[in-house]
Amino acid sequence: MNEEIDEYDIYHQDFTTVSDWEVFIARIEEILNEWKLSKSNKSKPIEYTKKWVCKVEEFSFQGVKFVLSYHTLEHSCDVEGSQESDKFIRLEIQNGLWEATSRFMEDNDGSPFPVSNWYGLKRYLMLCPSIPLIDGSLIKVIMSSVNIAFANVDCSVPLFVKIREHWQQSYLGFYEDNEYKTSFDTIHLKRISNQCSHLSGLISLFKSKIASPVALDTVLVSAKYSYELKDSEPFVWKKTNTTNEFLSIDGFDVKKLTELPFGSDKNPINSILLNAIWPRFRESTIVDSSTFSDIDPIMAPTWTITLKMRDNIQCQLSETIAKMMDLLDNNNLLMDTLGLSKSLGLVNPLHKITEAPITISKLVKAAIGQSSNIHEFKGPISDELLMPLLYYIFPDAVDDATFKYPSQLEVEFKQADSSEPKLCSYIKTSPEGGLVWRMSVTAARLYDAGGLLYLAHLWYEFTQELQYRWEHRILVPGVAEGNPNARTCLLHQKLQLLNCCIKRAQDGTGSLTGTSSDDEYFDCSEDEDGDEQLPWNRPVGRLHRLGDATLKSGAPLYVPRTQDPAPKTEDQLEEDAELMVRLGDDARASELRARMMSASLLSDMEAFKAANPGAELCDFVQWYSPRDWKSDDGGALGDRMLLPGNPWTETWGVARPVPAARQRRLFDETREAEQVLHFLRSRSVSAVTDLLLPAILKAGAAKAIAEGVQGNSSSVGGVDKRRTFEIAAREIHEAEIEACRSLCVRTVLEKSVEGMPLDAAGRTRILNAAGGALPAPARREFSLRVKDAIAPQVMRAALGTDMTIIGAFTESILCL
Repeated sequence: MNEEIDEYDIYHQDFTTVSDWEVFIARIEEILNEWKLSKSNKSKPIEYTKKWVCKVEEFSFQGVKFVLSYHTLEHSCDVEGSQESDKFIRLEIQNGLWEATSRFMEDNDGSPFPVSNWYGLKRYLMLCPSIPLIDGSLIKVIMSSVNIAFANVDCSVPLFVKIREHWQQSYLGFYEDNEYKTSFDTIHLKRISNQCSHLSGLISLFKSKIASPVALDTVLVSAKYSYELKDSEPFVWKKTNTTNEFLSIDGFDVKKLTELPFGSDKNPINSILLNAIWPRFRESTIVDSSTFSDIDPIMAPTWTITLKMRDNIQCQLSETIAKMMDLLDNNNLLMDTLGLSKSLGLVNPLHKITEAPITISKLVKAAIGQSSNIHEFKGPISDELLMPLLYYIFPDAVDDATFKYPSQLEVEFKQADSSEPKLCSYIKTSPEGGLVWRMSVTAARLYDAGGLLYLAHLWYEFTQELQYRWEHRILVPGVAEGNPNARTCLLHQKLQLLNCCIKRAQDGTGSLTGTSSDDEYFDCSEDEDGDEQLPWNRPVGRLHRLGDATLKSGAPLYVPRTQDPAPKTEDQLEEDAELMVRLGDDARASELRARMMSASLLSDMEAFKAANPGAELCDFVQWYSPRDWKSDDGGALGDRMLLPGNPWTETWGVARPVPAARQRRLFDETREAEQVLHFLRSRSVSAVTDLLLPAILKAGAAKAIAEGVQGNSSSVGGVDKRRTFEIAAREIHEAEIEACRSLCVRTVLEKSVEGMPLDAAGRTRILNAAGGALPAPARREFSLRVKDAIAPQVMRAALGTDMTIIGAFTESILCL
């Protein structure tokens, strides 16, 4: 009797263990399915854009990391519900192959790999190893794996594997459907074989690769011979460097110094690449074999020129800006350079500056017979050179000024919705061609040519002239009118503030010396009542009625004459904000903060009370902040004004009926002017550079645009000022290199376009520059193509110091 056998006692061998090779194939299939590259998941694209998009995945096999990427031109639209068929995909690949033969291998279509340009592909897969695939057996395993994965997924996109050394640009690829298989092959050799060194041998290789059972049509050939012309000196393109011409008094022209240099003072052209092109001819038309060749580049139908520029081109404008940027690390007082810090009394902000003997102000004083008992100071810049510079910056100092400022100075601000941003549009600027531009550019040129002493001397004379203009109530020219504009650079804001002080002093009755105290009040204006003691209930300081508005008492509401708010520059606003933060959060700090913020409010309340005797807070709010006023019961305060601790209520309680003409001034022009002057003359080297650089950078950008550079600009935000300067300097450097290239292109090609066919005159000019004969070709490229009964067959060869041959050959699977 047979014993019952327990099946669990039998040893089971697991025949389902998954190998690394199978995992590798499965991973590729998984990725292709995730990307929906199966033909059943793909809809027909109607049209492609020129933008390449990419998807990437990483995995490993046999210790080697691989990156599988999918590259495709972006679809403008797809046909919904219409899936791709084998015929549609095959025709797209074949049409692309045929169209690609009109281009050459060195062209770039924006794709990260050249296979798209070589084979005219609009989409492809690329498998790249982290290390070069040199082992032939490993290459076979990889290719068989991707073939299996491709077939299992029924992939709709050609797939390539990068092999050999990465620099060799060698790729193996394929695409297969139910009827045909297209192989994409690459051969790279360090030396050119004898058979492939001429066109006849390449044609023989091409035909043997096709191995068609029927006679082929005539092979169509395209050819390009590239010649490198090293001697570019015959093309006179340079701009003369005039940096140091100002050091010579003879023939001195201030415009030569104040114009920013631009371009390279050395030839930036490394070589001129001449391409002789035969776009299309039959194989029997031209003979090129190992023994004879009738290829004559002089007779080529098309010539094109491409310029190869030198590396690290030295540009004059960029070097000038770089020298100024280096000064941002110098924290010494600028006047220490001249040894004037102590004599200028920089320790005491209100110490009077001693006037130099060679400024415009001294000449004006001498002309009006004032005392000239002045400390003698002789700077490094001679009078013969300094005076034209000062007259250039302050042209109103002479009657027959050559370089007058325009009557209207406008500041160009960055347009947020501008479709064409200008170069360095994020830099705070000042009116183009205004005083700040002239001063900044002149300072940069002086420093570039003469060093820090020249810059310090010019800055000293600049501040001396501003001091004189304040003392004599002479407006600073070349500055935009109005209060300091925070959208302009700080130096321009300071000069605007100084002009505000000068105008206030011109309109007031203060002493000529400009002294004032905190106890000084405005005098009555001519239209005010001249009584010294005005009754508190007598209206004064009225401008006009506010429409039909009435006070709560029923009396008409009058708009009072008020003081203008004190103008402030951006650094003063930052100081105020910082002080507000430092006060803290306690009750005392809140009270101090309210008082600081309500100085202007208190002035307006007192003026309102003077113009409207018996008015209440709700009447003032009706005029000053209508949204916080209610018309109920003749007028009432809004909810916000009724909150506990409202500063408006407290301020109204302490406000007296005082017209603006009798109030303490909100803006003390004397104190503000002295602070501006002290601010400018007490700057360190880095601080002065910080004031000058915005205009220098904007002037440099304007110069680049004037030279024909496209006005592209970066988007800069959330970075400090120094980083902003560095970004702008880099943009200008790139723009200057672009301008150098454009200038060279115009000089070499004149009216022709780089990369486009030259006309007869251009060909003659290039040939004459080459000495009437061309050197040996640096590179030869041939494109061979023929359409047989199956599909277009294509082979391309590039022969230089090495050799690269690529081919795309299609065969029928049914015939195999």
